[in-house]
Amino acid sequence: SSEVELSAEERAYLTAVEKGDYAGVKHALREAEVYYNMDVNCLDPLGRSALLIAIENENLEIMELLLDHGIHTGDALLYAIRKEVVGAVELLLSHRRPSGEKQVPSLMMDSQFSEFTPDITPIMLAAHTNNYEIIKLLVQRKVTIPRPHQIRCDCVECVSSSEVDSLRHSRSRLNIYKALASPSLIALSSEDPILTAFRLGWELKELSKVENEFRQEYEELSQQCKRFAKDLLDQARSSRELETILNHRDNDQSEELDPRQCHDLAKLKLAIKYHQKEFVAQPNCQQLLATLWYDGFPGWRRRHWAVKLVTCFIIGLLFPAFSLIYLLAPKSALGRFIKKPFIKFICHTASYLTFLFLLLLASQHIARTNLHMQGPPPTIVEWMILPWVLGFIWAEIKEMWDGGFTEYIHDWWNLMDFAMNSLYLATISLKIVAYVKYNSSRPREEWEMWHPTLIAEALFAIANIFSSLRLISLFTANSHLGPLQISLGRMLLDILKFLFIYCLVLLAFANGLNQLYFYYETKASEEPNNCKGIRCEKQNNAFSTLFETLQSLFWSIFGLLNLYVTNVKARHEFTEFVGATMFGTYNVISLVVLLNMLIAMMNNSYQLIADHADIEWKFARTKLWMSYFDEGGTLPPPFNIIPSPKSVWYLLMWLHNKLCRRGQPPGEGSHKCENLREQHQKRPSWPKDKTDWPFCKCCVSFGNQCPRVWRKRGEEKNPRCSRSSVKFLASDGLGSHVICWCWSIVFSEVQGQHNRLAGSIGALPASCC
Repeated sequence: SSEVELSAEERAYLTAVEKGDYAGVKHALREAEVYYNMDVNCLDPLGRSALLIAIENENLEIMELLLDHGIHTGDALLYAIRKEVVGAVELLLSHRRPSGEKQVPSLMMDSQFSEFTPDITPIMLAAHTNNYEIIKLLVQRKVTIPRPHQIRCDCVECVSSSEVDSLRHSRSRLNIYKALASPSLIALSSEDPILTAFRLGWELKELSKVENEFRQEYEELSQQCKRFAKDLLDQARSSRELETILNHRDNDQSEELDPRQCHDLAKLKLAIKYHQKEFVAQPNCQQLLATLWYDGFPGWRRRHWAVKLVTCFIIGLLFPAFSLIYLLAPKSALGRFIKKPFIKFICHTASYLTFLFLLLLASQHIARTNLHMQGPPPTIVEWMILPWVLGFIWAEIKEMWDGGFTEYIHDWWNLMDFAMNSLYLATISLKIVAYVKYNSSRPREEWEMWHPTLIAEALFAIANIFSSLRLISLFTANSHLGPLQISLGRMLLDILKFLFIYCLVLLAFANGLNQLYFYYETKASEEPNNCKGIRCEKQNNAFSTLFETLQSLFWSIFGLLNLYVTNVKARHEFTEFVGATMFGTYNVISLVVLLNMLIAMMNNSYQLIADHADIEWKFARTKLWMSYFDEGGTLPPPFNIIPSPKSVWYLLMWLHNKLCRRGQPPGEGSHKCENLREQHQKRPSWPKDKTDWPFCKCCVSFGNQCPRVWRKRGEEKNPRCSRSSVKFLASDGLGSHVICWCWSIVFSEVQGQHNRLAGSIGALPASCC
């Protein structure tokens, strides 16, 4: 529509608002009420109403005057939020509060002139600007952002919205996630900001893989969440505060009243699960981990490298003695000594090096047997290898049982262990079959191709390669070899991507060459020395079958195939020319194009790791360290397959509980933790409705008990409590925002005898900030 021309009175009215002439604006409004000589909601040539001009000039007095005269607000609230005029936002929110639940004025926007899309709400726009004060005003009025539906949701609402306007549907989802990722909104609306940042960052990363069109935007939001979690951790000022954060469990986990799990670094495990590399590699976090890792070795890093080497060598030599002591007396001083993470790591490493030494002895055939025996008995070295293999298998079974199958297969080293153990099991089984089935000696040249002994020897050789390469995983503990090991892993991914394209090229040329040459296949008797194939001294029949063609083209990459294989005995020069041209074209594509592309990809991966070498290495090292912090898996192979008195005791107690529960009615044999929780709920001072408590259920226990201390909303502070506020200052580039967290130190009597130190952490109401 054409632009409406302003009258003289309207121009004077808008000019007075622009200049901040309070008296002039008031006079114009009174005349408009009496004479109706102008439209108080008129727009200037830039499409701004008088209210928007007042907001832009941050003139709150004129804004209040305009609102008192009932001027049309339109999208003024959104405009004030975008301009980040806190006073104007507060004035608009308090100007007219509709009845009912809604505490924010409705947005009577004109779609023709509005600068905002219909899906943008005040809280979303405030989160986009990440203005802490404005978000706080809206959160205090119980304004929330609804969670978007899953990306693959096929409900009626999502399907219809996508069909009507797919772009608006995708942009609406992006706007919601952009608001949810606001650090200020997370800090003000979440009981556990760190956990919320973890989950949202992971969700955004997964969403970027599906919404390829907005991949960059979602990845930036995911990175923003990671930075926010890391910035929160930066504010820890002591080891105690750091331990409280890293040991904090979410609501679902904190329901378990297991005192042994109060210091298990639950938050750090979640950070590893959600790939929060910046959080894990944060210096405060690494300092605490190093302290726990070198527990029992004060000043280890300051010692000379020769002293460190000798100490590790002595501990490694004594690992059998330590293992036996732990089996017999796990609660003794030496038994607790081997449970320390660093000692456990050295013992496991020494055990694996011993296993590799035995494999080396087995490959040297020191105790030589009859080489022509079809079912040879195991040698002494092979008998010594067997307990290690069984120990490795038992360790993998325990790891899969404790962590779950899904968690187990996500680690590539576990897949390598599974392959290695499977090869050893297959080798043992085939050797048993050969020993039982064949008792006679026979020249090896006369054995059949699929003889069990031959297959066992081949599988054992492959397993040895896997066992030796498995040692690379220990490089992660070293600051010099760790980044190289990580780069090697990334390069393997590049090789897999390259092989997909290369296999397509290989199959295409193999099919063409085989189609051209299979007519010219010759018999072995027609070739020199009765030898047929590319392994002969004079190569022949390189493209006679599809399998042989695939082999020939593969080995041609390494220059092991001669050009004369394209010749045929008949005088068919055209066929030879076409075959040679196809063979040459394949070499150009595979060697010049694809191979150089692989080199470029691998160089890019290495540079990517090198640019973030410190973060990548610390994250990988933390995963290695955490595997030794967990309870269980103390004994290295082969001692882990020996039933310990502790294991026998646990088994007897489990059988006792199972047998005793059979005669009990349902409910009497409930878990001890459930009974303890019921006792807590029956106490008068502990309400059963946990929603009445304003603080999240985090506890820090420094004893054998793990009590919870609660305080009702509005109740007097316990005189035995001392509360200190820790203010976290997180900066995200759009401004600094103060985030308040409270640490409560509460002295609580446990069982009427002992005083335990407990703490609770929670997000304070916005008013405390």
